[in-house]
Order: sequence, then structure tokens, then C-alpha cells
Amino acid sequence: MTMQDINEFHKRHDCLICIDSDGTAIDAMNAKHKMCHGPSLIREWGLEDHAATVQTIWNEINLFSASRGVNRFIALVQMLERIDGRYLGIEGLDVLRGWVGSTNDLSNKGLIQEIAKHPHPLLEKALRWSHEINRRISLLSYVDKPPFEGVREGLAYAQGKADIAVISSSNMVALVEEWTGHGLIGYVDVMTSQEIGTKGECIRRMISKGYDPHRVLMIGDAYPDLEAATANDTYYYPILTNKERSSWACLKSTYFDRFVEGVFEQDQEQLLHEFKTNFGAQGE
Repeated sequence: MTMQDINEFHKRHDCLICIDSDGTAIDAMNAKHKMCHGPSLIREWGLEDHAATVQTIWNEINLFSASRGVNRFIALVQMLERIDGRYLGIEGLDVLRGWVGSTNDLSNKGLIQEIAKHPHPLLEKALRWSHEINRRISLLSYVDKPPFEGVREGLAYAQGKADIAVISSSNMVALVEEWTGHGLIGYVDVMTSQEIGTKGECIRRMISKGYDPHRVLMIGDAYPDLEAATANDTYYYPILTNKERSSWACLKSTYFDRFVEGVFEQDQEQLLHEFKTNFGAQGE
């Protein structure tokens, strides 16, 4: 099977599986937050004397709580609120909080535009931090971001029974490198990325190929994945944080077949309950 561009893809099966990449199929979130996001924050704000504690707080916000998968600048505001007055004083936090709460472009580009209009030292620090994250991520190899155990077996089981699309907010270059490097690209019919649109938009474009939304299953690990599925009236299967192996095993042994057979609706409420309570069970 050859992966196609979303514009060229044509529906082959009645069922469609949409799979998030980072944190769902590929163990990339741990590497990015522990090796790139957190260390960059510690360096930019001079928090080396509190590095272990600061990294733990950052991991809690971005990996082990309901805010998992949130935009980096939203996470930064939450982080700075946690450390303000505890390890150092954060001047201009209201400025950063105001931009994050009002902009429609939570990106480096959007922040550069805001600095041009309303320069502020904290906004400039946030931009330097974000650039450093990107620099560090660019140095990661696909070897640093392995697939979770059970992903290959799950994809192989679904292949031929459903169309398979990667729906990710990562960039396309990284996605292709990771899925190709780990020998997973051959299971994928379509791959979408941040350059193509949001997860919700990409699912909607896939549905427009002729799928009944109730024959579409989004597989993800965080609330943005659930929100993208809900916005398109599709089903959601959670890959539980710190339980990825068992989540993929259960998908292969039980839930994929129930989805194809059209009885997945009976399982959705319980699976969502497990997804939500799993974050509550996580801790620092």
C-alpha cells in the first residue's frame, strides 16, 4: 500500500481509523517534554537550582493531567503561574496571559506579530524559549521517539479492514521520518499534519470522502483528540497515559472488531470514563 496525499485519496473501506501520532502511536511526547520543552524553560528562566522540581511540574501539566497535549504557550502560562513567587517573580505575566487568551494564532509567528505591536520582555523570553524548543526537537532522531508496544500489531490487524489515516498536529517532515524510520508508513493510507489543518479540520476532510461519521474512529491520548472527534460526531478510543501497551492490546483484541461490527457505541461511555479518570490517577 502506498500512502496518498489527502487531496488524492479515495475511500476504500466503509470504516476509517484516524490515529494521532505523538503520545498515541509514537512515544514522542515524553522525549519532547523531558528533553526539549522542560530543559529549555529551565535554561531561559535560570531555574537550574530547581531543575528537577520544575521539570516535574512541567511534566504534570503536559503529560500527566487533563491539559496533556495543550498548546505550548498555554502550558507556559500555567507553568509560570505555578512558579511565580515560588522560585522567582514573573514580571509581565498578565501580558503573556492576555495574549494567550485573546489571540487566534498561538504560534511563533503569532507571537512575533504581537511583539511587533506590543513589545514586552516576557513575550520576548517566551519567543526565545519556543525557538529553543524547536531547535532541540530538530536534533532528536526518530530513534529517540519509538512506537509504543502493540502499535505495529494493531495497525497490521486493522489493515485491509479499514482505511487508516494519521491525524496529527506535528509537522509533516517529522511525521514521515518517524513513521518511515520505524517501518510503520506502509500501514497508512493518508497522513495529515499541522500544515494541512487542525485535527478537527483533517477529520472533517476525511469524512467528506464518503464516510458515515459513525464508521469513523479517532484514536488519541489527549483531550484535543477527543475534542476533534466530538466536533465531527465520530467515536473516540483512548490510548491511556502510562498504559499504552494495554490500550493497544485491547484495541486489537476487542474494540477494533466491535467498531467494525457497528457495536462500538455500547463501549464509548465506559472508555471515556476510563480516559478521564486516568488523568485523575496521575500525579507528580
